[in-house]
Amino acid sequence: MSSETNRSAKSVVWAGGILVFLACVHLTITGLASAAHIPGWFRGEAWLPGTGGLAELGSPAPNVGAFWLVWGSFAVPLGLLGALVARMGRGGQVPPPYVAGGIAVWALVGAVCFEPSPFVTVLVPCAMLLAARRGRRRAGAHQGASGGAFLADPR
Repeated sequence: MSSETNRSAKSVVWAGGILVFLACVHLTITGLASAAHIPGWFRGEAWLPGTGGLAELGSPAPNVGAFWLVWGSFAVPLGLLGALVARMGRGGQVPPPYVAGGIAVWALVGAVCFEPSPFVTVLVPCAMLLAARRGRRRAGAHQGASGGAFLADPR
C-alpha cells in the first residue's frame, strides 16, 4: 500500500470520527438544553400537541421543538453515517463522492438558513473525504492495474 493510499485511508477514518464526534456533541448539548422536556416525550406530550395541524409548524409547543432539536435532528443519522465512513476507511475504502457532496450541501443550506451555527464545521470532514477520493485516484494512477483492494473501484 503506497503512502498516498495510507494517507487517504487515515483521512477517511478521521473524517468519519469527526462526523461521529459532531453528532455526539450536538446530542449532548441540545439534550442538556432540553432536559426539562425529555420526560414529557415519554409521557406522550409531543404526540398531536394541539389541533392546529400543519399550522402549528410555525410555532410548535416547546416540548415538540425540543424533540426536533435533539432526538429528531439529523445528529443520530449523521453519527451512524460517520461510523460507517470510519469503518470503510479502516477497511481501506473511500466512500463515493456523493456522500461528502450530499452532506456538504446539507451543511451549507443549514448554515445559510441558520447562523450562527456549527453547520459549517461539517464541511471539514466533507473536504477530507473528497481529498481522500482524489488521493486514491492519484495512487491508482501511479500503481496502474496492479493496485490492491483499496484501489479497486466498486462502481
